[in-house]
Amino acid sequence: MRITKTWRRFRPRLRGPLDDKTAYETGTLYARAREIMEMALSEASHKGGILARNKRAVAYLKQHLTKQPEYLLASLILQSPGASEAQRQMDRHHGGYKNREARLFELIDFNDTFVDTVLALDRETLTTFTDRFRAEVDRYCQRCGIEAFDERQFDAVVHGLSREIAVYKAAKSLGYGVRMTSRVQDSMGIDMIITDPTTKKMINIDVKTHSAFHFRLLDLEHQRRINEERRLQCELAGFCSIKNGSGPTAVHTMLLRIATDRLGEIHHYEFVDTTEFGKLLQSAMEEDGRYIL
Repeated sequence: MRITKTWRRFRPRLRGPLDDKTAYETGTLYARAREIMEMALSEASHKGGILARNKRAVAYLKQHLTKQPEYLLASLILQSPGASEAQRQMDRHHGGYKNREARLFELIDFNDTFVDTVLALDRETLTTFTDRFRAEVDRYCQRCGIEAFDERQFDAVVHGLSREIAVYKAAKSLGYGVRMTSRVQDSMGIDMIITDPTTKKMINIDVKTHSAFHFRLLDLEHQRRINEERRLQCELAGFCSIKNGSGPTAVHTMLLRIATDRLGEIHHYEFVDTTEFGKLLQSAMEEDGRYIL
């Protein structure tokens, strides 16, 4: 499940408001997204405050059912104040607070839109997207009077989702069928479903960063769902098959560790070289791939 957790900090990125040149630019992806945001906001009533208005504006954009990058980016920026507030509540209360499920789905929706937006952008745009998007979020949250993601939170979002997007792109380039999951499946810890067209096997993938994979295994051992020997085997392999639930409703999920020291660097949301990732995915598929019914 793509929810922000604490991790080591990235190197600093650009911070603060955009300079005047970019703030008043015209014709760019970001300028078009701002125009679309204003259009959507004009269709949303002021009833219920700014966060409620943002939600109505996002709902208005979803009615257009367009995957054009500027529409996705507009929706993503509109969701950012609510996602920032939801993340602060999760960090502050560690999950034990009122309306937790609503906040959880708010973060999932934001993450899903982030992934959709990045996948809709070309490589050239992605070289500067992270910093430009952060600046747009800072500006809009300031306009809404809501504190934006702090550096740790924003970097954790990018760090985790960049791995997920890189996996999606790499699996597609290697000839696998890949499908992002629904919000319900996402909340159950399944990021995507990968299918091997040759063997007709599939696996449910939960993408984990290096540290998230390690601590998830420790949790599973603490819960007595795996023993120490199995945990060490998974640490060595870089993947681990787990079962959630029991009986006919049980869901099999493959935890997949995306560690750049073993799989190679990820630049601008994709692997520089997919060779090592391909080997990892093939091994995971061979161990726990299930035939499509």
